[in-house]
Amino acid sequence: MSKLHRVCLPRVLVVLLICTFSISAQWNKKPYTEWTEKESLKLLEDSPWCQTQALTVQTTGQAPLASGASRVAEAFNVNLRIRFLSAKPVRQAISHLMEIKNGQKISAQLAAQLKAFAAADFPDYIVITVTSESDRASSLLQQTQAAFYKRTTNELINNTYLLAGGQRVFIKEYQPPGQDGLGARYIFPRLVEGKPFITPGTGDVLFRSEPGGSIVLNMRYKVKEMMFDGKLEY
Repeated sequence: MSKLHRVCLPRVLVVLLICTFSISAQWNKKPYTEWTEKESLKLLEDSPWCQTQALTVQTTGQAPLASGASRVAEAFNVNLRIRFLSAKPVRQAISHLMEIKNGQKISAQLAAQLKAFAAADFPDYIVITVTSESDRASSLLQQTQAAFYKRTTNELINNTYLLAGGQRVFIKEYQPPGQDGLGARYIFPRLVEGKPFITPGTGDVLFRSEPGGSIVLNMRYKVKEMMFDGKLEY
C-alpha cells in the first residue's frame, strides 16, 4: 500500500482549547470567519461532525495515607474527541480558533496556511481524527494516549471500519498522533466500487475501532445533520 500524505498543520497549531460550551450552533448562518470562539469549540466537541466519547475510571477502596487518614476514592475522566477532519466545517473551526488565539500576531504565511487548510477538498479519502483530553493528569490519560501512539495500520485493519447502509469499509491507513495537535488519523476510502460510500440518503454512519487495551471507539453520526452550505460534508 502506498503511503498517504499526512494531513497536517504547522506546529503552532498544537494548542487547542478544550473547554465545553453549551450554545446554539450558528455554523450554517454565517461565514466561519464570523463564528465566535464558543461556536467553534462547540463544533469541535459536540456537533454533527464531532462527538465526544468519555472514558471514566474510579479508584477503589480507601488507601491509607502516612498520616493515618484515608484517601477518598476519585474518578478520572478522559474525553475522546472523534472528528471528521475531512469535513470542511471541522477544518474551518480549527483554523478560526487559531486565528482568534493568535490575533494580530498571526503572520501572513500562517494566515495563508490556515485558509488553505480550511478550504481543502478530500475527493479520495474520509479522514477521522481522535484526540484524548482531560482536565488533569492520570494513568488513564497516559494509557489512552499510549494506545494511539503504539498502533499500526496492520493492527487495526481488521477491527476498524465505517458502517453505513449495512455496508462496511475498513481502514486504509492509520497515522499515529503528530506534533500538530490534530490527533490520530484514521483514513478510509471515500469511494467504494466507484460510488460515494456515504450519500445524503444514508441514514447514519458508525465509526468503530479497537485501538488497544479496554478502549473501544464506537460513535454514530446522523448523516442528514451533516449538511453544510447545501452540501454533505464528511
